[in-house]
Amino acid sequence: MVYSGVVHYPSEEKKNKKEFGLIIGVLTHMKLILLFLPMLIISQQGLTAYGDTGYNLNRIKRELAAPYNSQKMVIKGNKYFFKNPTNATLVLDDSKEPINVITNYNLLEQTFDVFDENQIYKLLPSKIQKVIFPNIEFTSINNKFYEVIESNEDFSLLADTYLEIYFPEYTPGIQEKPDPKYRKRNSVFLYYNNRFNYVERRKNFLVSMFSKNMTKDINTFIKKNKISPRDNDELKTLFLKFHSSLNR
Repeated sequence: MVYSGVVHYPSEEKKNKKEFGLIIGVLTHMKLILLFLPMLIISQQGLTAYGDTGYNLNRIKRELAAPYNSQKMVIKGNKYFFKNPTNATLVLDDSKEPINVITNYNLLEQTFDVFDENQIYKLLPSKIQKVIFPNIEFTSINNKFYEVIESNEDFSLLADTYLEIYFPEYTPGIQEKPDPKYRKRNSVFLYYNNRFNYVERRKNFLVSMFSKNMTKDINTFIKKNKISPRDNDELKTLFLKFHSSLNR
């Protein structure tokens, strides 16, 4: 009987398979390194994006934060602005260097939490001017933190995101009293002439914040640009365009 094709030698095939396995292992290892390298670089950049300020937890605890005095009501759900604690920079007064921190905004307590093993500290807005993240900024005004939508020499447009506590409905005597829950709420304020002005998310209200002789122009602008009162960025566009016509 005549056989055609490639002749395989068992010992050589075993050797080749072993060498091939080693090559695959090396390539896989290199692939993992290349995959996580950008994350490592980003992490390092996050810690030094605002200069060599360092993360001095002891100083933060001593000068800029305070522990919570008592246990708060336990409520189901996520009470934080971000999914996980995030790198940020604390801007103090002009005479002090900024400080890096790892923190998360507590929507229930309306301040930033700093975590130290089993202890949680809250940042004091009276000690801090700004909390700056890579893609978002908070400012402290009148001893409270606000998310900055827009801030310039003429006005500031600020968002206040918070949690509203509520108790689900139940039938006493038949159902057990449920644990309290909360839902996220968001309010917008115009800080103008050193005064807070609540911004209702209604077109007619927005128009009423400006001089009457600008009503037609503002209505036209809102319609043409499809400005939604529910969208913070679109509110920013409106106020940037017509801030000089705001009611005093």
